This record gives sequence, structure tokens and C-alpha cells, in this order.
Amino acid sequence: MANIDMQRLDLNLLKIFDALMNTRSVSQAARQLHLSQSTVSHALARCREQLGDPLLVPGKSGMQPTPRALALAPAFAQALATIDDALSQPPRFDSASSQRRFTLAVGSYFDMVLLPRLMQRVMSAAPGISLRLTVLGPSDHERELEQGELDLVVGFTEPAHLSPRLQQQRLVTESVSLLAGRPLALPLTPALLGELEYIYPSDWGHSQLLLDNWLQGFGVKRRVRLQVPDFQAIPGMLASTALCVVLPTAVANLYARQFGLFAAELPEKALHFTLVQAWHPRFAKEPGLCWLREQILAVRD
Repeated sequence: MANIDMQRLDLNLLKIFDALMNTRSVSQAARQLHLSQSTVSHALARCREQLGDPLLVPGKSGMQPTPRALALAPAFAQALATIDDALSQPPRFDSASSQRRFTLAVGSYFDMVLLPRLMQRVMSAAPGISLRLTVLGPSDHERELEQGELDLVVGFTEPAHLSPRLQQQRLVTESVSLLAGRPLALPLTPALLGELEYIYPSDWGHSQLLLDNWLQGFGVKRRVRLQVPDFQAIPGMLASTALCVVLPTAVANLYARQFGLFAAELPEKALHFTLVQAWHPRFAKEPGLCWLREQILAVRD
């Protein structure tokens, strides 16, 4: 028995062999496959060469299969049927029955503004699905998304920190506001902002970088008296000190309502940021991630 070179025995040869076994005729197989008779004859010759067997030989009632062809035919037909079935049925994702856990890297804005509405949708439509949130950091996140360590990143466009090779979809554009425990003098000019003392609410703060870069154009540098890793300590610190903080406007307004603080929007267009969800092209069509992105889009407004 000849050794079979699987690298040279391609799918087209299997399809032609299967058609020949069904029709026992080169001309009928050619019509069935919409090929020329010479193409089918050439493919049969290649099959014979690769398999080391005549496979089909002329007979009085058409081409007759050899014992080797009869032995191979069921396996080849099954292989073709399996491939056809796989290609004809795209992968599906059933959110109602899935037990999947998605891992996302997000910032505090997502936690406070989008996450409550997102979890309402997830818990209602997908009772078995859970989310794991990690802190959004200075990484461009390409490696983590490519390797599947993260499913999705909710990050920012400017200052750009996400890899340009990631696919992105806009979620919201938001302004920033100054938040304090006392009424603020208006208007909030760069000079006035330079006289205040601040809480820096992150190890790596996008809104903070946005403001610092803008003030730098006026020759103004902020005085940071306290740096904390997140937003949790902010309301208590503002209520008991003369410090202030710059936060996304939706978060600042939420704290102002809940804790009796004072928020003032900084209307400069240069201080507006855009939040995007980003994923690796490798998983662009993965049904579960497509579903998750749709859920996040639905709660962005």
C-alpha cells in the first residue's frame, strides 16, 4: 500500500472522487461539479497517483471501482459531509443558557455609569452569564485581548492608549467637571484651576491626563495633595477638606446629588473624552463577544 501525502491530497480531489463514485462516469461527475471533463480526468489521475491504486476502471456499465476505492469511499463521503455540515451551520451563542464568564478591563466611569444598567440587562436576559471586571491601566491591551486574557476593553481615544490594531466602537463622548465640598468661583479659568488643591483619583487617570495636558498649554500646573487608587474615598475627602477633584461629568453629578457636593462642568471641547469598546480582530465574529458588545451599546445612552 502506498503512503498517502496528505499535504497534496486536497479537498477538491476528495469531492471529485466522491462524485465519480456516485456517478461512475467522468462526464456525469463533471456536469455535477460544473467542471470540464479534462479537469475531472486530471483529478482522477492525481488520486490514482497519490493513493497508488487505479480506483475506477472502465467497464461495460460505466467505470467500476476497485476494492481500494470501495474501502475509501464511505470515509471520504463522511469527511465531506462533516465539513459541509460545519460550514453550513455558523456558530451560535444562546445567552439564555450560557454559563460563560466575560472578563473586561474598564475604568471607573464604566463602573459607575454603564455597569448598573448593563447588569440589569444581563441578569434579565442571561441568568447564567457573569462578568469579571479588571482595572483599566496604561497598557495598549493588544496582547491581553489577542491571547484571550481579556474579552473586551472599555477605554479612551484621546490621549490614545489602545493599540491601533484593535477594532473599536464608540460608546459615549463626555465632558469633565470640577467637584468640591463648597461652592466654586466661576468661571473656572486656567488661572483659577491652578490655584486649587486636588485629589488625583487614580494610579493612571485618563481625565487627569486630559486636564493636565490642557493646563500645560497655559503654563499652569496643578497641585496634587492626595492621590488615591479609585473614586471610593472622594466624597468623604471633599466633604471634610478644601480639596477638589476633576471627574467625568456624569460621575461628578452623581456624587453631587448623593453627597451634597458642588459640581461645575468644564465646557472646553479639548477636555471632552470619548469612551470606546475595543476587541482583537481575532475575535471580531465570535458570537458571545458580539452579544456582549450589543448589550453594552444598548446601555450607553
